This record gives sequence, C-alpha cells and structure tokens, in this order.
Amino acid sequence: MKILLLTPPLLQPNTPYPATMHLTGYLKSVGADVEQRDLSIKVVRDILIAYGDETTEEILEFLGGPSPVEEKIEASALIEALASRIRRKVDKNFGFSRYAEKLCTAVSRFSTLERRVEKRGVMDESLEMRIDEAMNETRPDVVGVTCPFPGTLIGAFKTARYIKRKYPGVKTVLGGGYVTTELRQIKSTRPFKYFDSIICDEGYVPLAEMAGVENAAVPSFVAPSYEGIDWDEYFDIIQSDNFVTGLWSSGKWVKLIMSRGCYWGKCAFCDVKLPYIGSFKMPSAKDIVDAAESLLAVSPEFPHERNLSLAGIHFVDEAMPPRLVSQVCDEIISRGLEFEWWGNIRFDSAFTASLARKMAKAGCICVTGGLECANDRLLKLMNKGITCASAEKVLEHFSAAGIAVHAYLMYDFPTETAAEMREAERYVKSLAARNLVQSVFWHRFALTVHSPIAREPERFSLRILPYKSDFAVNEIPYVAMRAKK
Repeated sequence: MKILLLTPPLLQPNTPYPATMHLTGYLKSVGADVEQRDLSIKVVRDILIAYGDETTEEILEFLGGPSPVEEKIEASALIEALASRIRRKVDKNFGFSRYAEKLCTAVSRFSTLERRVEKRGVMDESLEMRIDEAMNETRPDVVGVTCPFPGTLIGAFKTARYIKRKYPGVKTVLGGGYVTTELRQIKSTRPFKYFDSIICDEGYVPLAEMAGVENAAVPSFVAPSYEGIDWDEYFDIIQSDNFVTGLWSSGKWVKLIMSRGCYWGKCAFCDVKLPYIGSFKMPSAKDIVDAAESLLAVSPEFPHERNLSLAGIHFVDEAMPPRLVSQVCDEIISRGLEFEWWGNIRFDSAFTASLARKMAKAGCICVTGGLECANDRLLKLMNKGITCASAEKVLEHFSAAGIAVHAYLMYDFPTETAAEMREAERYVKSLAARNLVQSVFWHRFALTVHSPIAREPERFSLRILPYKSDFAVNEIPYVAMRAKK
C-alpha cells in the first residue's frame, strides 16, 4: 500500500509544517512506500499570483531569498495589501497562515463546518489542481491529511471531499494536533463521509500498519525526511524588525523534536493526560545532532554542501529538557558544527549561567517559555513549578549569554484578581525594561476539557457549564464561583 501525506492550506508560508516530514521519515525507515506534498504553500502562492499583478511572483521570490529586513518589511506590506484585497473582494476567510480560523476554533456542530466545506472559495480551484498533481505523480492507495490547527480544518475536509469524489478507491485518513485535542469525543458520523479513518495522537504505527508493516516500533527520536518538499517555494512575511517575533514568520527553519512529550507534565491548565504531553521520551543527543547535521549539511568536512538557504533548526518540543539541551550542546561543539537554533523551554532553574553560555556557544539564538500569570500565588496554584524569582534568575542567565527570550503570558486565570493582573503587567514591563525579555504575548486563559482544572473545577473555584457537541470538544464553558460568605 502506497501512502501519500498531505499538508492542507493554510499555514505559515516561510517554512514547512513538520508533521508529514516526521511521519515520512519514520515510514521510510520501516520500509513503507510513502511520499509527501505541502499543498499549503502551493495554494497560497497560486492565489497570490492569480490575484496579484505582474510583479507579485517576483516579490514572492524576493521574500524567499536573503535580503535586509527593512526591504523585506516593505515587500511584505505589498503582499499583505494584496491579501487584504482578496479578503475584501473575493473571500473574507483567506489568510496567509489560516483559513476561516474564527469559524473553526470551536466547531461544536459538524453541519456548520460541512456547509463551509461544500461552499467554494478562493482556494478551491488551486487546491484541486494541486491535489490532481500530487495524485498523478504518486498514485497512492492511502492519503493521510494532517490538520494541526483550526486554520487548516476546512482545507483538510475540502481535500478529502475532492479525493473521495475523483479518486473513490483511495482511502483517506485524518490526523494532526487539532484532531488529537479536539476530536476525541466525536459523535457525528458525517466526517466519515470524507475520511475513512481518524487518528488521534501519533500516527506512526497506524500509518505503518496501513502500509503493511508488521510489528512497527517507534524509536525515541524520529529523524524527519524533507524529500518532496521544495524549499524554494517558501517566503517570509515580516511585519516588524523585532528579531524575536520575526522568527515565526521568517526564515526557512528545519523543525526537529528534541524530546517527545513534556518532562514536567504537571501544569493544571495543560493537556497533561494526553499522550502528546504525558508520554515523555528523551532520545540521545547523538541522534538529534546527527539529524541536524544531515538535514542542514553543516559538516565542517564538506562545507561546500551546506544549504545556505536554510536558517537553522527550530526545536518544536513542548519543553526542551535542560539535561538533554546540555548534551546536545556538547555534541554540537565537539563536532565543530555551526548553525543557529531556538526552541521552547520551561524557565527551569536547571538552565544555569554556565548552561546558557554553552547554549550560546552551540548556536542557540532564542528561547521561548511560559511565565504565565507572572504571580507566585497563581504559579503555585497552576503547579507551574517555578516562581517569579527563579524564572527571573534564568532570564538573567540568558540575557548575559546573549540569548533572546520570548515569554508567553496568561491573564484571567481562575481566582486571579484585577490587582494581580495589573501587578503582573507592571512586573513584565520591568523585565522588558531590563532587557530580560525581548518579546511577550498575552493570551486569555481557556479551560480545556483534557486539563486537570477541568477534572477538579471546584479546586479552582469554577463551575463548568453544560455544553453539547457532535464534533469538536476542547475549550469548554465555565463560570467563576463566588466565594461563600
């Protein structure tokens, strides 16, 4: 059985989303016949070129190459203006990295989604053309579609709908991050008109079994394969000269997973019981650096083979373990490799001054991590495992080492007072004034059905409200309970 893995529109255009790359790498390693295509980047380019003018393709090529940030900001503004025009005049749901995300964030009724899937929009013609292209090139028996975010949900179902109509003998499979968190309690049978199977959690073994591989085992580290990916298609969209925020939207980053799951796995707001968080596996540093060296072609023995268009490595872990980070740094330094990398961490006290210096020496340019409510009472309540003082010390270590920091922050956490919110804002501003953080993002607390808070709402002074869904269930409604007098 031959498998084709597809990434549907729409996702960030600067670098490929890594799901199919890791699945492809694993499936090839166990002898499965597999290929992959990124429909998202192809479709967004097609749309922009179709609705742009004679300069659009040239601008996209410029944004895909090495140029000064200031010039890319100007070029990005032209493409953003074009996208805005498409939204106003053609399809209000079109975006660079998402499609109809607002609609798809909480789809409790599948009929709501299905109506939008059946309605033709700006991406249908290009999507169908690119599906035909991929199907004719690969001739698969099974097509796996990843759906990592709400902004890819309509694209995923449109993809399956077209394949079912034009290639009725081909089996379709849906998986991905959105599926894992949102579709575990699916009740409607209508999605199975589009997909023969829906996979929650890792798809390695289920897909291997579909390919006819028996007794497939998954190693602690899976090296991705970028075969079938055309790096030249990707382009940056840069809105500001802030180095840190630009990391997500600029640069062709190879994405690796240093460890699977979360080594802490105790935060009350997190999906700690789901395998993508709770099943922690830590591989060897050698395997990780072997993959980085191979994918970037950065061996000092063969400098002429270096792919200079690639920015470096983005480790997309839930949280990189400090001990493994140290070992990876030792491996990079001992081999004499030179490449930039960044990734997500916990502001764990194990990130000492010496480790921060070692990380910088090994090429680390930025870390991202959660300060959450930036309040000791609330950090303890949510079982974050840090205090403001301990996190601040870690921030000082990174600052001294020259490593940039992006902090994720949360407001409206259960029992949080208005005074605590104001104090947190003042505290974070003081960190920025001391250059301990270079970028922050505040998001409102959301109660998810798989979190410890949802299992013990009374402990957090919450009452969960009734809700009905035949499709997606993740964020659930609640009200704060008044304290008893």
